[in-house]
Amino acid sequence: MWVKRCVFALLLAIAGALPANAQYPDKPIRLVIPFPPGGSTGYAAKVLADGLQKILGQPVTLDAKPGKYGINALSELIGQPDGYTLMVGSVITNSMTPVLHRQDIAFDYDAEIMPITRLADFPSVVMVSPSESASTLKDFLASLQPRSGKLTLGTDFIGTFVDVDTIMLAKTAGLKVAYHPNPDGANGVLADLIAGKSNIALLNVATATANLGKFKPLAVTGARRLSNFPAVPTMTEAGYPGIGTSNWQGLFVSRHTPDDIVQTLHDAAVTAMSTAEAHAAFDKVNAAIATSATPAQFATEIKAERATWQRLLPEILALPQE
Repeated sequence: MWVKRCVFALLLAIAGALPANAQYPDKPIRLVIPFPPGGSTGYAAKVLADGLQKILGQPVTLDAKPGKYGINALSELIGQPDGYTLMVGSVITNSMTPVLHRQDIAFDYDAEIMPITRLADFPSVVMVSPSESASTLKDFLASLQPRSGKLTLGTDFIGTFVDVDTIMLAKTAGLKVAYHPNPDGANGVLADLIAGKSNIALLNVATATANLGKFKPLAVTGARRLSNFPAVPTMTEAGYPGIGTSNWQGLFVSRHTPDDIVQTLHDAAVTAMSTAEAHAAFDKVNAAIATSATPAQFATEIKAERATWQRLLPEILALPQE
């Protein structure tokens, strides 16, 4: 009896020393994405989900919640601090939306949303309709001056990094800027470009690769040419250095998630993105895996970006819609 009591006491002591969430995860995980299928965020989420399932030993399902500049997806994290509802966000939804659409968010973003790690960077392809005669970006911009004097951007909605890039590009050519929104995501933006409802679009390289032949590429963002577009110059080579925002994706969770679960998710995500399978998937679309050493590092990067958006806010919000 004495031995049994000692063993029981020892087990209790061990149990008490274990963290409260030592068994995490013990049920399926939901990974929310803020855009319709077909974009870079959905692509990154699919690769991450495949890796997390193997590492964490639980099913990871994707759940698209598009709309309201990413706010619909962000709202899914509210009141879900147990680590079973995650979000793959982006520079748009988690860096720009908290600045440009602060008045539309019904909660305190910084008090509710926790960055876990950056996941990847997707270069963008600057594209125009295949019917355009210009073969360079400079010639295309110059051709707009006598036609309309306007650069009309095809985009999901106002308040994305491509708005900033388009404003900067238009300034170099003395053009006005307008935007034409399409709520159907990247595929809808491409359809509008082909139909002539817009005259320029900057779409992620995954979408551009999947739609080769449907548009005319004039430049790519990033520091190097892309293997899927070897003849297309970088923005610097095209004569526009410094224009082209990094289209990153990252993992987020409720700010109230326990620290040990946050660390588990960070480590699992970084491991998932470091596998040969993940690298092959991103190499296929010319995207680059880029993870954060710590959640704090990722948060610091986002804070610096948000300062830039705040400075450009008046010009972005002044863009007219067509």
